[in-house]
Amino acid sequence: MRSAVSPSLAFVMLTLFCCPRSHSQTRPVSEGVAAKLAVRISKYDLNAENFVDALMRVGSQFQIPMGIEWVDTPAARMRLARSWKDATVRQILWEIVHTQRDYEFAVENGVIHVHSPTLIPNRQNFLRLKIGRFDVRHQVVEMASRNLYERVKLIVSPPKPGQRGGGVISSLGVNPDDPEITVELANSSVEDALDALLVASNRKIWIVTFSRDPTLTPRGFRRTLGLWTNSRVPGNEEPVWDLFHWGDALPSVAAEK
Repeated sequence: MRSAVSPSLAFVMLTLFCCPRSHSQTRPVSEGVAAKLAVRISKYDLNAENFVDALMRVGSQFQIPMGIEWVDTPAARMRLARSWKDATVRQILWEIVHTQRDYEFAVENGVIHVHSPTLIPNRQNFLRLKIGRFDVRHQVVEMASRNLYERVKLIVSPPKPGQRGGGVISSLGVNPDDPEITVELANSSVEDALDALLVASNRKIWIVTFSRDPTLTPRGFRRTLGLWTNSRVPGNEEPVWDLFHWGDALPSVAAEK
């Protein structure tokens, strides 16, 4: 998800529990998410800054790990105020998701995924990239996320011939005694890797913000935006993502219309 670094690349990094997990260990979490979605609420009031804020509030309120892919459009920036009586969490989430045209949600890897396959085709979406093995062994999550970013960046925005690679990452809330994590994935996508970090950590929401500008990167991917700045992400720093704790507030830049 700030240290003195390039403002155009805004990663909200996460602090993780020290507990090794593998991709094959997500079934109990998936069952836990299903149980949370089935909970019936007698009354629930929502007053959110926009679509993403609404999803973050529901995810935090009911402690549901969530991956959000959204396109930064005026419709998604509109305030959202609603009330429910005698509704399940699934019904509440379904109605929020369907305030936006062509969005849907599903449970994968123990995480609720909100996305729009119509707005962002898979071939333009870096999250669908297969990266093979993704192993994190006894690392703080800041380094784990940096390693993931560097791998993805080499595909989405590789350095030009003769140009040195590298990237800049900022961090939040990282202490010298941050715990370490171990994640072991095989034949994974970028999305799988982000999900695994959520499952293993106390940061429970990842967000990828896609530009509404349909112009693609030279490699054919939809451009991304950070939630902490209005600055355009330079092409050689694509892509970016943000991660949050349950209960974190939406950054003020992301709440602006």
